[in-house]
Amino acid sequence: MHLTIKIILLEDITMSKWKFDSKLAPNFVDHARKHIPDYDKVIDISIELCEDLYGQYSNIIDVGCASGETLKRLNKRGFTNIYGLDNSQAMIDVCPKDIATYFLSDTYPVGLATMDVIICNWTLHFIKNKVAYLQSIKENLHNKGTFILSEKTTLDPLMIEKYHEFKIQKGVSKEEIKEKEKQLLDVMYIDDIEWYLSTLKEVGFSKVNVINAHYCFNTFICRL
Repeated sequence: MHLTIKIILLEDITMSKWKFDSKLAPNFVDHARKHIPDYDKVIDISIELCEDLYGQYSNIIDVGCASGETLKRLNKRGFTNIYGLDNSQAMIDVCPKDIATYFLSDTYPVGLATMDVIICNWTLHFIKNKVAYLQSIKENLHNKGTFILSEKTTLDPLMIEKYHEFKIQKGVSKEEIKEKEKQLLDVMYIDDIEWYLSTLKEVGFSKVNVINAHYCFNTFICRL
């Protein structure tokens, strides 16, 4: 008897979803630099705003702190009242424990002191209910505080093409780009810049400005 075995590759079904896991965590910064335009620049802008507006004794939390790169730089600049929040245990595990207080949670910590600065760079677009999360951020920000938000904000074909060119120049292959895009389906929730500008004001931020833009990404500075 001759048996013919037919193998069907169900790529879209078997493809695992994107995760911030123990494989990514130790090399997160290198990965981010290949996938996020102006990664270092935006972190430096965020820290400069903290220095210029509030000083080293201000309360600052990094929402979606990942492996702690922003917190490390804040610490080097003399900031001491700093906090990190992430929902990935693997990321929290690789953060330097002696420079900040960390929270492992999907939601904003309850009972924490109001913050002078809340930083949320490249994180909110992974949260399905953005409006509720923005409301919790607004409620926990000092009335003279600042919210710094960076997001992927467009699926415009031209910007996506330029973004892919950026990643290829950084050494990411076309196959890797395609695979990550599939993994991010139903994980990253993208809204356009107009949605952010209107929603941030609806939530309660009276002043919203774009302070950096590169391809698909925008950084907002928001004041109450």
